Amino acid sequence: MKDDGTGAAKAGEDVAAEPAAASSRGRGRKTQAGTDGEGAAAAAKKSPAEGRGKKAATAKEEEPEAEEPAASEAASEEEAEEEAAPKRAAKRAKTGAKTKADKAGGEDEEKPKPARKSRAKPAAKEAEGDAGAEAKPKAKRGAKQPAAAANLVQYTAALRKPAPPAGSPTLNILSWNVAGLRALLKKTPDAVSSLVAREGAEAMCLQEHKLQADNQKEVEALLGLQGWHHAWAFSTAKLGYSGVSVHTRSPPLSVMVGLGHGGPGAADPDPEHEGEGRVVTVELEGLFLVNVYVPNSGEGLKRLDYRVGRWDGAFAAFLRGLQARGKPVVVTGDLNCAHKEIDIHSPKTNLRSAGFTVEERESFGRLLLGEAGLADTFRRLYPDTVAYTYFTRRFNCREKNKGWRLDYFLTSESMMPPEAQQEANEGEGLKAGAWAVYDTWIMQDVYGSDHLPLGLTCVKKAAA
Repeated sequence: MKDDGTGAAKAGEDVAAEPAAASSRGRGRKTQAGTDGEGAAAAAKKSPAEGRGKKAATAKEEEPEAEEPAASEAASEEEAEEEAAPKRAAKRAKTGAKTKADKAGGEDEEKPKPARKSRAKPAAKEAEGDAGAEAKPKAKRGAKQPAAAANLVQYTAALRKPAPPAGSPTLNILSWNVAGLRALLKKTPDAVSSLVAREGAEAMCLQEHKLQADNQKEVEALLGLQGWHHAWAFSTAKLGYSGVSVHTRSPPLSVMVGLGHGGPGAADPDPEHEGEGRVVTVELEGLFLVNVYVPNSGEGLKRLDYRVGRWDGAFAAFLRGLQARGKPVVVTGDLNCAHKEIDIHSPKTNLRSAGFTVEERESFGRLLLGEAGLADTFRRLYPDTVAYTYFTRRFNCREKNKGWRLDYFLTSESMMPPEAQQEANEGEGLKAGAWAVYDTWIMQDVYGSDHLPLGLTCVKKAAA
């Protein structure tokens, strides 16, 4: 869930939890595919009262403040208008008269008004954060929209690659913003363990667990990961807030909490960074695994300056320091940024929403993908695929597939397969026996949070 520092989202508005079915790779499981345009139109005609009685997916987490994503506020007017449109249409059909909203210009999309002569307004400039984006002319009202997204496809589980060949050394890493771990386990005790078993995971990264240090042993027992190793970061600045953890099948070679241990080039610890429990790094065989919950810029963008002015630079320096140790890096978690327009359902109405501002997107591209030399694995492997990992709990956005892609797996460029590399690697590149990215995927069939879990499969590069 996106965190604006205003407290925990109402878990009661979440959809019902559905425990994941156990299988080694989850093949043949039922998935919730992204809805197409026809499905979204059908969803818009449903009564607003539908779905209000659904059982909550998680129990409400006790904490001092609620953490409802500020970005979802920008979409509320659009969603409310969509819900109201069918009512106005029904009234017109019955009375033959226009409603007050219609007279104010609120015509249904299905019946646009004839184009009226008016002075053409200059097209709005595209957000500068999208590399290569160009300003596009504003479409005339009632005119057919150009097929700009003709090559885009909706992500479904069918796009996931088959399992690597038998006998190939494989590393499966899972990541999930659980929006309150205790509440999730209270509602679905095997929510984490069944997912780990189904995917054959070697590591599970959790964000926004909202626990304190004195909960650690109790929750470790509840996780159901017997014999696993656990690394935690807790928020000390605010109770019931933030927090990340990494759980591994094999003992890690080392564990680092916070940003003060990156090595050469890493920044000195900042009390504000360290006090919110946002980063845990474990050293595994052949790589560093970094689990992060990036600060949200908040309602009214009150933390935007902190986010792009202090946090982003310190985090990028930390990652450069890790890579200077001679191992590639895998970064996963809730990065609280939809980097490209393809990563958000409604880009035009969210240009000043936390997580999609020009400042955040430019910083993401320049520092993480540029200076830190990381690759967005999903966008590299699925460049024209629309997929979201976060859905506000309001307006049935998950059912309508109206969301944001805020959760990522970023890796050192050297880990990407040659066909997905953006540019030639410096030096010797990936050596035999090193981990290489095979696939990344989003688990659309898993409920229990306002975020979807995602996974990364790495295989060892074979000797020449």
